[in-house]
Amino acid sequence: MATETVDESTLAWVKPYYTGAGEYWDPTGVEQQHLDRLATMVRLCGPGPHRVLELGAGTGEAAVAMADAGHSVVALDFSPTRANNIELLAREKRKGDLTAIRADFYTVDLNREFDVVCYWDGFGVGSDSDQRRLLKRIAHEWLKPGGCALVDVFSPFRWVNETGKVWNLDRNHPSHRFAQRRSFDYDPINSRFLDTWCPIDDATGKPNESMAITQKIRCYTPGDLQLLLEGTGLTLEIMEINEVAFTGGSLTETKTHPLWTAWSYLAKLSVKM
Repeated sequence: MATETVDESTLAWVKPYYTGAGEYWDPTGVEQQHLDRLATMVRLCGPGPHRVLELGAGTGEAAVAMADAGHSVVALDFSPTRANNIELLAREKRKGDLTAIRADFYTVDLNREFDVVCYWDGFGVGSDSDQRRLLKRIAHEWLKPGGCALVDVFSPFRWVNETGKVWNLDRNHPSHRFAQRRSFDYDPINSRFLDTWCPIDDATGKPNESMAITQKIRCYTPGDLQLLLEGTGLTLEIMEINEVAFTGGSLTETKTHPLWTAWSYLAKLSVKM
C-alpha cells in the first residue's frame, strides 16, 4: 500500500510534547493500569497467545505486561527518551517476547501482520485525515484476517466541562521529576482538548513557562468515530467504558450516560469483510 503524504502542520506539537514528557516523567514500571490493558486485550480478543502491535507505546509498561503473559509484542514509539526504555526492556527475558521499534507510525515499514493492534490513550493526534491515514494502515497493512484493533478514543464532553481548570501537582509519584502546573483548554472549532503541563521551579515555586508542553488531541463522539471509519476498511464492533458496552441507546438513557463524565471510551475495530 502506498504511503500517503503526512501533513506536518497538524503534527508540529507532537515530537516536542512527547520528547518533553519523556524528560519530565521517568518510567513507572508495570502498574495496575498496564495489567488492566492486558486483561482488556484478552477479554476482547481472546486468550492467544497473540502477535500484538502497540502504537505509541510510551516507555513500554503495557507491552511488558503483554510479553510477560506470553504474547509476542512489537512496541512502537518515536520519542528517543521513551523508546530508549523500551529497548532496554526488550533485552530482558520474558515468557513471550518484546521487540522495540523507534519510529513514526505514519512512515514505518513493518512488513508483518498482527492479531491485535493496540493504541492506548493517544488516538486523535493531528487532523481527521491523519487519523484516517493511520486507520487505513491498521486495516490494510498490519491486521491479519480475523484480527482486531483496540483504540482509546477521547470523548469531548468531559474535556469541555473541565475547560479552564488549572491546578498544581506535587511529585505524587516516584516517576515525576518536577512538581507541575496542569491546565485544560478546549478548541471548539477543531474539537480538540489542550492539556498543558508546566514544571514548577523548586527554588522559586513558580512555573517555568519556557518548559511548558501542550498536547492537542482530537476528540470524537461515537457518531464522529463512525463517520471517521468510512473508507478506512475498518468497522466498529464494540464501544465500552469501564468494561460496560454501550450503543446509541434511547432518549431515556441519555441523562445518566457514562459518556458525560468519561475522559475516553474504548473502541474495538475489525477489518470490514
